[in-house]
Amino acid sequence: MNASARAGRFVWDPAAGPHGALLPEQTTDPASASAPLRVADSWLVEDGRVRALPAHARRFRDTCRRLLGVPSGQVTGFLRAAVELLPSEGRWFPRVEARPGARGPCLSLWLRPAPPRGGPVVLWYPGTPDPRSLPWAKGPDLDVLGRLREASRASGGDEPLLLSPSGHVREGGTTSLVWWRGATLCAPPPGPDLLPSVTRALLTTAVAEAGHRVVPETATPADLVGVPVWAVNALHGIRPVAGWLNLADEPPLPDSSAEAERWQARLDRFALPAHPGLVPDADDPAPGTAGALPAADPQYRG
Repeated sequence: MNASARAGRFVWDPAAGPHGALLPEQTTDPASASAPLRVADSWLVEDGRVRALPAHARRFRDTCRRLLGVPSGQVTGFLRAAVELLPSEGRWFPRVEARPGARGPCLSLWLRPAPPRGGPVVLWYPGTPDPRSLPWAKGPDLDVLGRLREASRASGGDEPLLLSPSGHVREGGTTSLVWWRGATLCAPPPGPDLLPSVTRALLTTAVAEAGHRVVPETATPADLVGVPVWAVNALHGIRPVAGWLNLADEPPLPDSSAEAERWQARLDRFALPAHPGLVPDADDPAPGTAGALPAADPQYRG
């Protein structure tokens, strides 16, 4: 951890030193930073503590391997160096990135301050189905999701609502969506059309450990009339959905703010001091090992 860390961008040079090093972006080849983003992952750092860092590391490493063919050992070395640079004080939201390059994939760290935690979310439906080309991967569709989010804000919403072609709820532009049926937590069925959310996996673990059921459910917005719906992600944690915009029928939602904060406090107990040892070994991709995120339901592993 770095008590004197400053915001900025750093690029991984696997040939620097005996094990590679992260160098300030301005000292490296500028062409690598301008290549299209293919893989990204972010997590919240609060006074040096991070929730589920091993799961974020696995998701980034596995996506780099699938989309860019980056050897797992190289990504592991990069991630451990990135964790070394994380600030030990303050609130930060670093992003690790992978891009194609003329001399091989480029791995980089964007160390950035975190914005304040947001409040209740108003979802806005853009009028068309989920436009992502690779929903299961975080990175390739960030530009299109960014444009949707801008359109959402221009229309009075906070977050675009992504629906399947058949009108079923998938997720928000930057959030996973879950809802409660009494004491049962529900979420869209996992699969290639859904991002494997680390925060959702963490929540389902906490819910199952508390003795509640966690089940997949296919639902339209109309199916969620009167049901508490939450939008969850690494940056803001759990936020209740306060309303819907641009739907034929905008279902009313109960106020579940107090319950959301109660579960958020449980998630915060998962935060651990970040250190390179939390990044799993390259030959250890499976949950269930030391430091890995436990999974309440194998369908919701992060």
